[in-house]
Order: sequence, then C-alpha cells, then structure tokens
Amino acid sequence: MAATKLDRIQRDIDKTKSKIAEMQKQLKELEAQKTEQENLQIIQLVRGMNMKPEEFATFLRSGAMQAAPTNTPYHEQEDNAHEE
Repeated sequence: MAATKLDRIQRDIDKTKSKIAEMQKQLKELEAQKTEQENLQIIQLVRGMNMKPEEFATFLRSGAMQAAPTNTPYHEQEDNAHEE
C-alpha cells in the first residue's frame, strides 16, 4: 500500500515537472514575442523621424539618448488606444 501511494506521488511530481517545463517554454516564447513587438515599435518611431541613417547616428551621438522623453503624436495615439 505504501508503495502505491509513493508511486502516485512520484507520478504527480513527474506530471508537475512536465507542466512547469511546458509553461517555462511558453513564457520564453511570449517574452520573445514581446521583445519583437517592442523592437517593431522602436523601428516605427525611428522611421517616423524621417532621418537618413547618418543623421540618426549623429542625433544619437549628440546626447539625444540622455534627454528626457517627450510626448509625440505617436505617444498620444498610443495613450488613447489604451483608454478604449
């Protein structure tokens, strides 16, 4: 009787470990999708600046990355989309 109870517990442990592994895989995939979407948004913002690559590189080197973010029409549109 003790052996069957131990076997059942071991099966439950194995089943739980399998589910955890499956969920971790799903989490990694979702995080990758999120990163991809963030990258696409960044690309859209950069392209929306209508700068040549050289101009954009100069812009970044000039300290633009240190400046505080400002709201643009894109941000307002994004904010309104979340309210709906």
